Amino acid sequence: QYRRFSRSSLHCFTSTMSIISILIISAFTLILVVGMSITSVSTYEQRFNAESSGTAYYAAEACLEEALFRLEGDSAFSGMTLILDSDTDCSVSISGTAPYVLSVTVNFLDTVQNFEGEVQITQSGQIYNSELLSWEEI
Repeated sequence: QYRRFSRSSLHCFTSTMSIISILIISAFTLILVVGMSITSVSTYEQRFNAESSGTAYYAAEACLEEALFRLEGDSAFSGMTLILDSDTDCSVSISGTAPYVLSVTVNFLDTVQNFEGEVQITQSGQIYNSELLSWEEI
C-alpha cells in the first residue's frame, strides 16, 4: 500500500531539487544584477548629458562675450572660431545690424549645440554698450 522508495532514488530526487533551486536563485540574482547595471548606466548617462549641456552653455556664453568684444572694436566683424580646450570649440557667425544676430555653435566631445542671441550695440563717445535682447538654445 505504501510505496517504498529506495535511498538512491530519494538521493537523486533531493539532488535534482537542489540543482533546480540553485538555478532558480541564480536566475533571480542575474536578473537583479542586470537590472541594477542598466539603472546605473542610465543614471550615469543622464548625469553626463546634464554636465555636457552645462559645459556647452557656458562655452557658448564665453564665445558670445568674445564675439561682442570683437564686434564693438570692429563693426565689420562677421564671425570666428575659438578652440576653448582639447574637447571644446565654438563658432560664431554674425548677421544683421542694429540689432545684430549672433549664431553660436558649440562642439563639446560628441555633442553639438546651437544658440542664438540678439544684441543691440550703442556707442556713447568712446564707450560701447551691449544689450543682450535675447539668448536661447535652438
